[in-house]
Amino acid sequence: MLSKRFFGNLASPPHPPMVEVTSASSAESSDCRRFFIVLDDMRTEFWHDIKDAFVGLNGRVLVTTAIQSVANACSSSAAHDHVYAMKSLPDGHSRQLFFKEAFQDDDPPIGKEDQLGSEALKKCDGLPLALVTTARYLQSTGNPTRENWATLCHNLGAHLETKEMLARMKRVLVQSYTSLVKHDVKTCLLCLGIYPSGRTVRRGSLIRKWCAEGFIPGDYMCNALDAAIGNFKELLNRSIIQRTDASSKNITDQVKTYHTHGMMLEFILHMSKCDNFITLLYDQLAPPPPPSKIRWLSLHEASARVANDLSLVRSLTIFGRAHDSVLDFSKYELLRVLDLEECGNHLEDKHLREICSNLLLLRYLSLGAAIKVTMLPKEIKKLQLLETLDVRRTKIEILPTQVMELPCLIHLFGNFKLQQGVGGRRMHKLQTWLSENSKLETVAGFVVDNNKSQGFAQLIEHMKHLTKVKIWCQQSSNNSKDPLASGGGSSSNNNNNCTHLSEAIKGFIKRSTDVKKGHSLSLNFSDEWFQDLLVSLSLEKEEASSCYLSSLKLQGGNICSLPPFVTMLGGLTKLFLSSPGQLSGDILAALSRVRCLAYLKLIASQLDKLTIVQGALGSLQCLCIMVEVMTELEVQEGALPLLESLRLLCTDLNGFCSMTIQSLRRIKEVTLHDGVSDETKHEWKEAAKKHPRRPKLLFVKTVEDVDMGCEPTYNSEILLARLVWTLR
Repeated sequence: MLSKRFFGNLASPPHPPMVEVTSASSAESSDCRRFFIVLDDMRTEFWHDIKDAFVGLNGRVLVTTAIQSVANACSSSAAHDHVYAMKSLPDGHSRQLFFKEAFQDDDPPIGKEDQLGSEALKKCDGLPLALVTTARYLQSTGNPTRENWATLCHNLGAHLETKEMLARMKRVLVQSYTSLVKHDVKTCLLCLGIYPSGRTVRRGSLIRKWCAEGFIPGDYMCNALDAAIGNFKELLNRSIIQRTDASSKNITDQVKTYHTHGMMLEFILHMSKCDNFITLLYDQLAPPPPPSKIRWLSLHEASARVANDLSLVRSLTIFGRAHDSVLDFSKYELLRVLDLEECGNHLEDKHLREICSNLLLLRYLSLGAAIKVTMLPKEIKKLQLLETLDVRRTKIEILPTQVMELPCLIHLFGNFKLQQGVGGRRMHKLQTWLSENSKLETVAGFVVDNNKSQGFAQLIEHMKHLTKVKIWCQQSSNNSKDPLASGGGSSSNNNNNCTHLSEAIKGFIKRSTDVKKGHSLSLNFSDEWFQDLLVSLSLEKEEASSCYLSSLKLQGGNICSLPPFVTMLGGLTKLFLSSPGQLSGDILAALSRVRCLAYLKLIASQLDKLTIVQGALGSLQCLCIMVEVMTELEVQEGALPLLESLRLLCTDLNGFCSMTIQSLRRIKEVTLHDGVSDETKHEWKEAAKKHPRRPKLLFVKTVEDVDMGCEPTYNSEILLARLVWTLR
């Protein structure tokens, strides 16, 4: 409602600039009356210089800004400061505003509203300034047909550069771009132009691409990865990129998917084309001929033949199908990044062999869409510069030992078993090489079972730089599901393998002593046999207290008890427990002893009674519970003093009273399942209104996007619909 009132009259001329407010003048003008002051578009953190002017006065100050750090500075001034993140307009109101400006006093053609402005509405993303300026520009061109408007919107970035009616829009975009001081941050922003409009971008993949491209040179003070993460945070801080949707997370480091606003993407694409930075090929309409020298190539459903010289291409990203001429990898001589994550062609093993034989400078390889690829060829050992290998969605199940010996490999993604038949001498040689040369930081992940020839447990302890490990624990296909039913030999193998894996995992946990590096461990159990592994994961109290394992996921099987070492870990901040059965009260009671836990996510068919007493989970910022049946959840007065986000994804909330949130003093967001009754929705809406912080209340229909971390969300819309902080 606030955004509709704010932006309903964007046609009005801008008001004169606000005069400087001093303590004396504000005191004289306010006298004993209440006041309301608006400070619009604050871009520097000078709030601390002027806030004393309002001390002792009776009123409110509203500050708008597109910069997160400025908002943080403003909202930390007093205990009762309230943070409000403005949303973009919903689809219905976007259409209403768009057609009001496009046709002025006339009505749009009857029956054509849905088709007429569909392309423009998609690129405006519900942002009022974009809607108004685009509608007026289209109206000025005459001939309001879908074909004409689609053609104009197709190259909107170029029109931003030349058309006076889009000048206001251009000024905002240029200001956001020029506010980026560092050149490499601007380069990283332009790199976002490879993605289609509306397509989500995974944070981790994007950062790894930046590093592989060499956009961000590291130095002795800050390596390339940390610098890339810093650049990403800067773009997010300035609201140039956005979190995907309201069921994502708020803490920057944990949100996984993002997107670039449509109008900003148009601006980025135009700048990239002018500088010959990115070349886009697509089938929609008739694209201009590509330049003679292509360096960064992105294909969006481009099935036409590409006759250009591709020898200078450094980065190739394919969305949808591409002509076979593009997939002739012998043409590329300088390729560093190859992203086939969404390639619609039926890539096969022969394509992967060609990649490994020809692309010797490759640093990033993603084969997510190559569902017909079944094996990693021996030629992969030629990729001596490869840093990231991602084959998660392929049918590759066996990992050759040659992959482990790639000298620059840092991130390995897939679902592997180590190849069988690795002899003792070869295993010893591989262990020695890993100890001396391995740079692997991410292995996500490996499949282990109770097979005697299991080898991954013997290697993990030699990967000294590992920070993220994911392991799937499965029953061997040639063994009985009951480990004791196969006789003494099988039981002995089970115990030995369980011991080896347990020791390997404990070694990984013990090496997580650097508080600056967030170590992550994920264990997925598909068989009850591996409950023995959880019990055997024990650490001495002194060892556990010095370990900084920050994230732990335990999922699958019936988790009967919380491993004892979990409650002793001094640096554990995120815990994920998922079981197809029931989480017992013993597990829930043990959770209260995890001292530094900030994010807790519980998934089960049923949850025993959970009582959170005062003093328990004192560091918890987010609690996410996904169950079929909510037995009872009690939050006592004074408990969860730091909780900001509460997510109860259950269609029946009879076991939890909405008024409980009144005791949660820092709550900012409550997320419920959309399937709850209308009466329940009404109760929670009323409870949110009565809360001093007026937390955001969200209803989600699906839970796929509610991922580990589950931090609170502010749906901050970039630069055009500015974040608003009301300071009381």
